[in-house]
Amino acid sequence: QTRPRGFMNTRVSVRSIASHAFVSTARPPHPSRRCSTRTNASPTRMGPPMPSVALGRVLPGGENAKVTLAAWLDYACPFIATAYKTLVTEVGPRYGQDLRLEFFHQVQPWHPQSTMLHEAAVAVFQLAGPGAFFQFSSALFERQVEFFDANTYHKSRMEIYEELALLGSLSVDGLREEDIMSKLERVVATDGSLNTGNATTRDLKFHVKLARQNGIHVSPTTTLNGMVCDTDSSWTLGQWETFLDPHVARAALSQ
Repeated sequence: QTRPRGFMNTRVSVRSIASHAFVSTARPPHPSRRCSTRTNASPTRMGPPMPSVALGRVLPGGENAKVTLAAWLDYACPFIATAYKTLVTEVGPRYGQDLRLEFFHQVQPWHPQSTMLHEAAVAVFQLAGPGAFFQFSSALFERQVEFFDANTYHKSRMEIYEELALLGSLSVDGLREEDIMSKLERVVATDGSLNTGNATTRDLKFHVKLARQNGIHVSPTTTLNGMVCDTDSSWTLGQWETFLDPHVARAALSQ
């Protein structure tokens, strides 16, 4: 009997060249048809560490807004201080509960001290939350020239950390210099590992990874509801209103 084209036999006879005997082999059943009593299955692989909460530092007041404006900023960039001040002191208060204003760490590697500045900000956030984070960030932007290349070129990593910890203690009530330094001290691993970073390393890695994942390369970069938008660090409040007002108004009408 001729089988239809494409028919696959589940039982095949193969002639052994050595013994000229017929050896019968059978295709094993599909995994979905097997009945297994095994209870010690391998655990599911979870991959690299993932953030358990959203990464953005949200300016207090607009946490539940429908419109989200996110800014990816670097403390070592001279153009960011103006943008940060306008967003935090003018744009945020202008829209209040109608705008969720988020900030993300955007480390610029051509400024080696940039990593240390962001680590200090992460440490403040870990210790005292978003309000303290914005207080420290405002103070750091006010004094950012002190941490530019020319003023840090001959300083050690620890010297820069100590200056940042002092600034944190002066800008946030109740935050102690030694507590910030404890977050910036190198983690000593019990297995002898040497590239262990500090208590802020994992959080900062998440921000770097998120920026790379979303194709964000420069500071400042802004996104509106997750999409990169064409804005400028020199914008005044009036220019931000021209950009944001239509979106805030449409969001207010949506369910």
